[in-house]
Amino acid sequence: MITYQIERALETLLATNPGPVSIAAGIAALRAMGIEEPDRDLQSLVGTFAAERGRAIRFDL
Repeated sequence: MITYQIERALETLLATNPGPVSIAAGIAALRAMGIEEPDRDLQSLVGTFAAERGRAIRFDL
């Protein structure tokens, strides 16, 4: 999967969901793209992405 596609999917998630970013929703969005990495890796990716943009994170796995 190309990195910019992942970034675009996560940016869309943040834009359409104000407030704390749901880790579960982020993982679901990446899974919908066909990403098959372990949940713990995707949790880290989503959490880091949100934190770098100053967004709160909701750990709802």
